[in-house]
Amino acid sequence: MLARDPLLLRHSTLADLGAQAFRANRIGYPALAALVSRGAHVTLPVALLSVNVAVVLALTAGFALYLRSRGRSGLWALALCLLPGFLLATLRDLTDPLATAAALGGVIAYTRGRRWPAGVLLGVAVLTRDVMALVVVAVALDGAGRAWRERRVAGSARRVAADLAPVVVIPAIAFVGWRLYVASRNGGALQLSSALHFPTFDASLSAAFNSHPQSVAVWDVTYQALMLVAVVVALFAVWRNRDAFSIGAALMALSLFVAGFQPVWGDTRDSLPVFALLLTAGVVNRRRLELLPCVAAAAMTALIPFAIPGVLTG
Repeated sequence: MLARDPLLLRHSTLADLGAQAFRANRIGYPALAALVSRGAHVTLPVALLSVNVAVVLALTAGFALYLRSRGRSGLWALALCLLPGFLLATLRDLTDPLATAAALGGVIAYTRGRRWPAGVLLGVAVLTRDVMALVVVAVALDGAGRAWRERRVAGSARRVAADLAPVVVIPAIAFVGWRLYVASRNGGALQLSSALHFPTFDASLSAAFNSHPQSVAVWDVTYQALMLVAVVVALFAVWRNRDAFSIGAALMALSLFVAGFQPVWGDTRDSLPVFALLLTAGVVNRRRLELLPCVAAAAMTALIPFAIPGVLTG
């Protein structure tokens, strides 16, 4: 946990801070927290928590406004902010709230034709958690599909390419540029392999039921079942409607199958982008099937204080 890492707290420069934070591949969150810490004159642990709380509140408000602009109920924003991954990652000072919010905001900006804000947000997303590069791929695939559908219209390919350029190029520059900078500071070679390391499920169901107390195992296995349902629904959704939200949910869902199950903290953080993108796709496209696993996952947040003792008190 970043806020409790004494090595992290001793470093003052952003480059050194990034080197201690996930081998410098996830600089977005600690860098933003460091800026808040210095600007507000608070300690870094306080800044880390404050950033995640502010991100979740801003995402909830912004998502509600976005849905209302699309003629949907803004109350669906509550289902988004109540996803377990937001709560648990915020309590543990993890990168996922900022990464997911930036990725989702980037896709929303892209669908509304705001190319440069979309590129900047997706750049923040890939700097905060490297697996968010899949969301950039989803946007590129959505643009490629649009170009194919409009292939008979003169100049359509050039138009689509112009729309996609900042949305794809900015995250790509951020993704590679930061690694080049860290490599130059550390005197080493550019490392991209860790950026392609996706979340893994390495604990079996039997191991989950051996955890103590038993309520944690029951909650975790139930959530794992919802994750599997969400994966199936995401793949079905992209088959029915190939927009950026559905493609992103499907790609993030596939990334979960590299290995086996993880403990509860890993489950919720790794699946957060899947549920967030799937929920957005379901609301925008009016697909109840896509909403059901997301609402069920959000409802499980209410059980966290009872199922995971001490989670709210540390």
